[in-house]
Amino acid sequence: MKNILDLKIDELQDYFARLGEPAFRVKQVYQGLYQKGYERFDEFTTLSRSLRQRLAEDFVLRSFKELDRITSPLDGTTKLLWQLSDGMKIESVIIYEKKRVTFCISSQIGCALDCKFCATGKMGWLRDLTVGEIVEQVLQMKKLAERPPTNIVFMGMGEPMLNYDNVMRAAEILADEGGLNFSRKKITISTSGIIPGIKRMADEGRPFRLAISLNAADQQKRLQTMPIAKKYPLEQLLKAAQYYYQKTRKRITFEYVLIAGFNDSIEDAKKLVKISRQVPCKINVIPVNSIDDHFPAPSQESLERFEEAIQESVYAVTVRNRKGWDIQAACGMLYAANEKQKIKPEKLSLTDQAH
Repeated sequence: MKNILDLKIDELQDYFARLGEPAFRVKQVYQGLYQKGYERFDEFTTLSRSLRQRLAEDFVLRSFKELDRITSPLDGTTKLLWQLSDGMKIESVIIYEKKRVTFCISSQIGCALDCKFCATGKMGWLRDLTVGEIVEQVLQMKKLAERPPTNIVFMGMGEPMLNYDNVMRAAEILADEGGLNFSRKKITISTSGIIPGIKRMADEGRPFRLAISLNAADQQKRLQTMPIAKKYPLEQLLKAAQYYYQKTRKRITFEYVLIAGFNDSIEDAKKLVKISRQVPCKINVIPVNSIDDHFPAPSQESLERFEEAIQESVYAVTVRNRKGWDIQAACGMLYAANEKQKIKPEKLSLTDQAH
């Protein structure tokens, strides 16, 4: 059966029109789905019993099962592991920072890009999420969060630009004024550097924010950690970013994951400043959150030194705290831990047993 969360409001209008139902049914259903958070069709008591039964026959309303939930005692960051209807699993994260409440959502199960410091990359790509699966993450987290979200970021598992149609459709549904009515300016689509997606987003005049995971300010370093840089070199990526700004007049956010001894030197900072002068942007500096010893987090001293080196020269710099680092909240980590628990002792290799 089709997930009702896949449907935009005009498609729901067509559905009710085919049933001979009045147009106001759409408003009733959309309010139930997105404002009241109904999880079963029998909760839609403004609808007749027969119509509720018909909806239950035609659509699925919820497809997630919560497998795990971990909350940081340090900052309240909450990481969730969901099982989907086909048994696959994804992660979502709720991040609290002063008045901000950010929902970090996934767009794919796994990821094909294999960024070296990212746990999701080690999974490989399994499949794209459907529109309904993307939307349901927000609805499920909205029910669990201490406060309503102020920001939604497509920065969880997967590369959003490689599931472009479903991601944009889901974002439009979340922003629809008849439903959740979430501010389009507070929805951010992140990419590791998929140039066709960046240009398409610009050409289509999408109202959402764009973030690019830069993570290194020169091509050779970027290649070491982000294989996608081979297909889309940094020079071409920056041209695409310039194209985006020229078409939309919106500043891009460059995400820069800071890794000790790799991209945290003063020279790296100077190169990052140079990039910021080519493309009007904001820069988010984020200490790495990785379980791989090859990618250690920078010291507080190194972090402050890097920030000082770019602060005066860049339009806007934000240094993010390591939210949820104590619960390994970076994408892919909870999935990996859950999978590891499923391995039976008799199936461990000799190497694993040695550890």
